[in-house]
Amino acid sequence: METTTTKKKHCFSLLVFIFIFSFVLFCASAITPQQNDQVKSILEEDSLGHWRDGILSSSAAEAPGPADEPSGALVLAGSRTKRPDILNRFRRYQGGWDITDKHYWASVGFTGTAPFILAILWFVLFGLAMIIHHSCGWRLYIKGKDSRLSQIICLVLLVIFTCAAATGCILLSVGQDEFHGEAIDTLNYVVDQSDYTVQTLVNVTGYLSLAKTVNVAQFYLPSDVKDSIDKLNIDLNSASDTLGRKTHQSSRKIRTVFDAVRSSLITVAIVMLVVSILGLYLSVLGHRNAIHLFIIGGWLLVVVTSILCGVFVILNNAVSDTCLAMEQWADHQNAETTLSNILPCVDQRTTNQTLFKSKQVINDLGNIVNGFIGSYANSYGVPSGNPNYYNQSGSLMPYVCSPYDSQLQERNCSSNEVSMSNASLVWQNYTCAVSESGLCTTTGRLTPDMYQQLIEAVNISYALQHYTPPLLSFQDCNFVGETFTAITSDHCPPLQQHLQMVIAGLALISVAVVLSLLLWIIYANRPQREEVFAKIASKIKGKCNGKLCRDDRTVHVSSTNQITEV
Repeated sequence: METTTTKKKHCFSLLVFIFIFSFVLFCASAITPQQNDQVKSILEEDSLGHWRDGILSSSAAEAPGPADEPSGALVLAGSRTKRPDILNRFRRYQGGWDITDKHYWASVGFTGTAPFILAILWFVLFGLAMIIHHSCGWRLYIKGKDSRLSQIICLVLLVIFTCAAATGCILLSVGQDEFHGEAIDTLNYVVDQSDYTVQTLVNVTGYLSLAKTVNVAQFYLPSDVKDSIDKLNIDLNSASDTLGRKTHQSSRKIRTVFDAVRSSLITVAIVMLVVSILGLYLSVLGHRNAIHLFIIGGWLLVVVTSILCGVFVILNNAVSDTCLAMEQWADHQNAETTLSNILPCVDQRTTNQTLFKSKQVINDLGNIVNGFIGSYANSYGVPSGNPNYYNQSGSLMPYVCSPYDSQLQERNCSSNEVSMSNASLVWQNYTCAVSESGLCTTTGRLTPDMYQQLIEAVNISYALQHYTPPLLSFQDCNFVGETFTAITSDHCPPLQQHLQMVIAGLALISVAVVLSLLLWIIYANRPQREEVFAKIASKIKGKCNGKLCRDDRTVHVSSTNQITEV
């Protein structure tokens, strides 16, 4: 008997130690996002090259790069990403933000190791505790003189921890919903910017193709210009296809991940809330067999929430790295970085050719229009010997203003020229009515067909003038810098806040459920009313053979252990 008691005491001590250790571990999980800063001073590596202010500087021993490289390789978010690299013997990662580098992801993954380790320890320690619990045949009871007060305290704590778990589920649900919405808005913003760029390139390509079809009274673009337009359109189509394809491929992958994460978090929040409430309900009713199933379920679900907490710690650090990288890249837009995988710039050679060719075509179309006006519309003479005569008369038409000179530099319009945007209204006053033979029957310098041909040429020139200037921002990546600046200022802060809310919700759920599991076991094993009556009845049977006389009253104990007083 003494050996059995000693064995139970040892089991009790070991079990309590395991629970206390598990509790301390999960309390520590609430501060895991900062564990990265605590290990910075541990693993210092000086053999990875010279780095200064986050920008890679070439030493004299290094081979020189291309002569036309503008600013070298920019190390984005270099101060944030100096973390232990799991794949490189825990040496510090020095490559900066680079989503194409496995070592970057290994270093980011290191920031989530604490929750992962806690999940493993919890799985092992609580499983060991359950094995000891069943092998020793020991149960946690609330007994003694203060058992009533202990039960009340246990119940109150159980309700508090259940409410804490429910609060964590609410934080998790709200945080994931806000994060998903903000992430999709950010993604849509990037895609819209990319689509705008692609559409601009498509518009330029389309209007250049239309320029080839311009034919005003045998005035048309030279054949060499048409050939150069064809070659340029090939490059423009390739640039727009590459930009659209890269952006939409990245968008689909990111959207799939976000949707999967959202579904997982919603499922976890609902399941943990149901388990917490049902666990409280079954422990209050004292269903010991049923509560064991929920204890095992809660044990495994805590492992899941801890792993998810680690995943979101990693995601939070990756988002913070990306936001800082975008902010730094906006200040160094000519540097070569992997941000081009998110929103690539347009090839500089292609944009230069497009700008040059567009200006040239605009001037050529202006020359075609003005050549027709000078040779046909404003010509004088008699029908005989004048092939350009169609009975035109009246005041002379103004010429269209070409926005560029012969050197393709911007120029101001003269007083006798009309702007491209206003040409259709002005020239309409110079249109005459025509007979069946095509001659003007009223005063005017243009037949309706001629007017339409001129306006078509002017509209193409105006469209090229309107859509070509944005190519300057594509050439120097200003549109990408503006996009990233808008993301860092408008989208990054709420994204980080929502991620922290998700992490807090997962940590709160884990800690609350861990503490609830212990209280489920204790409160479910409390003495029940039937057990108390059974013990009293057993004592009565042993002393009075089924009858007990006290204070002139007789108590009969029936075969069903029911006590009646006579």
